Amino acid sequence: MFRKFAVLLLSLVVFAGIPLSPVHAGVVTNPNTGGTPGSWTQGDRPPVVDPAKPAILFVHGLNSSAKVWYESNDMYQQAFDNGYETAFINLHDISGTSQNMWDNGRLLADKIKEISNHFGKKLVIVAHSKGGIDTQTALVHYNAHVYVTNVITLGTPHHGSQLADLAYSSWASWLAALIGSKSPGTESMQTSYMKYFRTQTDSLANVSKNKYYTFAGDNWGSGSTSHIFGGMYLSTFGDNDGVVTVANAHLPKGTMVSIGRWNHSTVRTGSHVFNLIKPYMTAPSVSTGISIMSINGMESDEVAASGQNSEPVEVQAAAVQAAQPVHNDADSPYYIRGGEHNGTAAERLVVENGVASVTLNWISNRPVDQLHVVTPDGEELPVQPQVTADDGLLNGAYHHTVSVPAPQAGEWTVKADSSEPGAYLFMAAFEKVNDQHAKLKKEKNGKQLTVDTKGLKADKTKLNVQIEFYNEGAKQSKSSIKQAYGLKGKKVQQRQIEAAEAIELPVAEGEGVFNVTVDVEGETTEGYPIRRTLIKSVYVDANGNAYSS
Repeated sequence: MFRKFAVLLLSLVVFAGIPLSPVHAGVVTNPNTGGTPGSWTQGDRPPVVDPAKPAILFVHGLNSSAKVWYESNDMYQQAFDNGYETAFINLHDISGTSQNMWDNGRLLADKIKEISNHFGKKLVIVAHSKGGIDTQTALVHYNAHVYVTNVITLGTPHHGSQLADLAYSSWASWLAALIGSKSPGTESMQTSYMKYFRTQTDSLANVSKNKYYTFAGDNWGSGSTSHIFGGMYLSTFGDNDGVVTVANAHLPKGTMVSIGRWNHSTVRTGSHVFNLIKPYMTAPSVSTGISIMSINGMESDEVAASGQNSEPVEVQAAAVQAAQPVHNDADSPYYIRGGEHNGTAAERLVVENGVASVTLNWISNRPVDQLHVVTPDGEELPVQPQVTADDGLLNGAYHHTVSVPAPQAGEWTVKADSSEPGAYLFMAAFEKVNDQHAKLKKEKNGKQLTVDTKGLKADKTKLNVQIEFYNEGAKQSKSSIKQAYGLKGKKVQQRQIEAAEAIELPVAEGEGVFNVTVDVEGETTEGYPIRRTLIKSVYVDANGNAYSS
């Protein structure tokens, strides 16, 4: 996994109204969707409109906007060429601060009714990423299902994303707060809160009022730096697109149509997926003979004719439908640190024996002037880090990445020099040869956690536990859910315990999320020091019930 990442690094360069757009000879004109939450625009009207075809409403994802469908994306053009009327909408994210599914869902529900009435027909919704959750909230909780036939979700984290858990962890908190990654939208994508959301949603009668078809990608290595960073982190939880794992893209009572060679961007790109989603624009009947799951959701002859850019992958339907969201007790090959700095920051890194390679990623709110990597012998490596801007969950941050093959065992130092103060997140990803691991597991209804350490000496292993609580305050109803806490969580526990001891969550001060960060300090059976970082989120509802993946 990490060798693949290192190869990728080497291949890179080293370090309101409803305006109608005019139609120009079959080439669509990008609409002006506006810049306020709820603003929407009808796309170009195809020369011939089939009244039997639904209009398509495209819904964007977290920290995004309507233009994601028509700027550097031919999805709009593909829909037009196939004779579909289209509409594009901005949710609260357009304001610069993403909101949770309740706020976005309520706004979207009102606009779905308005857009459906405008076209005089029901809609098919094509939603990317969190937009799929916002859409289901609008249909199920705010009764917009009567205006929609089918919903197609592309790379939607129906069970949350472990990257959101990371953003709210103790070590990432400083950087995430400084660059604006902490928001009601990101907070609601934590895996524990999505576990709660599923219990509040999946049993409701409105869930069955629409057909849901889902698509997931597993090719994070083909994406941007943020996809590669996210994909590497998520790889311990399973195949993923750089933001969402395949398992977490499954929707209860929905149909997983295709798992393809897409990253989190190409999964919403027309040339990659439009011909795959087209059969699900209308409700399937016995006479249509639509086949769920063959090769990327199409029959093999259709794939050949589709002209799609993504390479077809054979997937077994039964296996896909049976897949379940991955629990967060996966092995962690990471050591994580972070915080504030006044211009210079340094972190010590312990490398144990049997490490094939270590990838160092220094993430900061601005590019650093210089990055120093010093070996246990005191030698400074002549590194030229790959420096790239993040365009994903840590949008506004910069990655400085260095891969070190066959690193010497011992204590390393990584130091960053900057001209201005700021915040940083440091991550070291180990590719192991020896079989040693640390896993964080939930016990007793999620209110107690234990750490499984394999290949470490029990009497030499300590756990440094940090628990922060993000209190949502009182909630009167789902429609009024708001976050009443600041950007930093309240630290409710910080202590060192033995490896065999259980981690008990404190009594919650109302509803909210506990973010548990555990730093493992141990020793291998050969006597070498080893360090790892484990992260888990636990949501506690108003009745004191705990939810975690």
